[in-house]
Order: sequence, then structure tokens, then C-alpha cells
Amino acid sequence: MNEGKILDIAHISFLDMIKIMITLSGAASAKGTLIRNSLKTAERIAEVNYASFQEYLSAIENATNPITMIEGKSSHQGDFVFGLKSCPFGPSIKNYIEVFEKLPDGFADFTTEFNKPSNITDQYRVGEGAGVSPFCSVHQPMRSAFAEKIRIGGKKIHIYQLGCKSGSGKKGFAEKWIKETGAPKDVVDKVLDNHMCCYYLKIFG
Repeated sequence: MNEGKILDIAHISFLDMIKIMITLSGAASAKGTLIRNSLKTAERIAEVNYASFQEYLSAIENATNPITMIEGKSSHQGDFVFGLKSCPFGPSIKNYIEVFEKLPDGFADFTTEFNKPSNITDQYRVGEGAGVSPFCSVHQPMRSAFAEKIRIGGKKIHIYQLGCKSGSGKKGFAEKWIKETGAPKDVVDKVLDNHMCCYYLKIFG
């Protein structure tokens, strides 16, 4: 650890909390708890309507978009595909590794569990290979749940997680959601070259 480096204890505690949950109740139960907690956060936000897709994009730029407020600014890559440069949990991972040199045991099993097909991953169109760390089980469902509070031109929107990249550079692809949205996998792959997260926005009607 670098001498003089001030670490965020909240980041350290959060990762340790996940480790304890996995140890005490197993990966499946821990996954369910984290997803439920992230969805409860989305329940608290007010619905918002943007007159047009362009207005939605402008709200990302000025950081008033509810999704931007929880994850930072994403960028529209064309054809409703978005890329997110930085993982919102990046600082947590960095801080933890600086102290303990590696992520806790059990995180790999947790990530595998999150990627398994389930009612919740189907409902929020996440996982299915796009999870690369336990934090994806918090971030991805929360983003999808926030999207359900957003309208564009009065129409509902859905977000589909297409892929994600770990801190080590390993890419994970959600073949199911790539196929369902029709987004070309090579486009998702290219977006992940320079982004940590790639998702698709669908406007209904």
C-alpha cells in the first residue's frame, strides 16, 4: 500500500459486507439481497418524462438524468447503444485491492451466480454473461429499475445490459440480450474496448 494514501473506509466496508454475506448465506442468497436493495433505491425516485430522445441525451450531458446521477455520464454510441467509461464501483475495487492486494474469496462464485438465468435477470434484462463482478448485481438492476421511472415522449423505456468489462480487461457478453435487441456483438465488443459497460435503450410504441 502506498504510504500516505488515504483510503475510503466506506469502500472497504462495502466489499467486506459482501464477503460476509457470501460466507454466511451463500452466493445465491447474497445476490438476492443485493439486487433487492438496489431495486428499493429505484422505488424512491420520481417519474420523469423527456419530450424526445434528444432531450433525454441532453439530460445526460447536464447530469440531471436519473441514471446519470447514479452512474455518471454514459455516451450514445449510435442506434440506442450506450457506453459507460467508468464503473461506479471502480474506486471501491481499487481501494480494497490497495489494502488487501486482491478481491475477497467467493466473488467469482457470486459473479457466476448473477449470470445464471433467473426471473429477476429476465425482468430487468441483466446478467446472462454481462456480469463481471458482484457489483454488477447492484449496478445493472438499479439502472434498469431507474429506467422504468423514465418516459421519452410519454413512452416507456427498457434498458438491456449487453456487456461489461472487468478491471483486468476481461469482457463479458450477454448473448441473450444482444440477440433480443439486435445489437451486433461486434459493436458491443468495440464499445467495450474503451468503456466498462455497454447497454441498449429501447423505446416502446
